[in-house]
Amino acid sequence: MKDLNKKINEMENQYQKIIGKIPGFAGYFAREKRRTADKLLRQYLADRLRKTKDELLSKGNTLLKKKEFDTLEELNELIKNFQFVVDKIEYAPQGYSGFFGPIKVDTEILDSLHTVDASLLSLIEKSEKIVADETKTVKETISSIKSSLKDFKTVLNERLEILSGIK
Repeated sequence: MKDLNKKINEMENQYQKIIGKIPGFAGYFAREKRRTADKLLRQYLADRLRKTKDELLSKGNTLLKKKEFDTLEELNELIKNFQFVVDKIEYAPQGYSGFFGPIKVDTEILDSLHTVDASLLSLIEKSEKIVADETKTVKETISSIKSSLKDFKTVLNERLEILSGIK
């Protein structure tokens, strides 16, 4: 298996040397690597957020046992909104522009996207702490997470504005 990986890497390096001599292609491949990294980062963020959502679901079991149906209904609505944010992160546009595309996504835009994605990570960490805090009631947790969801939506809108050239 190691020999196969070594052979693939050697072939890839030879291929990159040839392509690197064609004007414009070296930068294109560098951007493609950054887009792949962006996609992997967003997948990682979505997975972490999904785990937090699952912890919220477990709080719903507690509410069900206590027969707190009004709070349970509020929690279910929150979980739907949470899933919406997870999907927005996971399936967000990745800053792709084709070689001859009308809108060019250059490295400056990709850097801006990376900064926005880093702020998403800090929001996720904040949400994880809120949900993990055992000293809060479920109602307090719901209230805090609702506030975080607004922040997520703001950051995701900023991401779209960067890609669309508005910002």
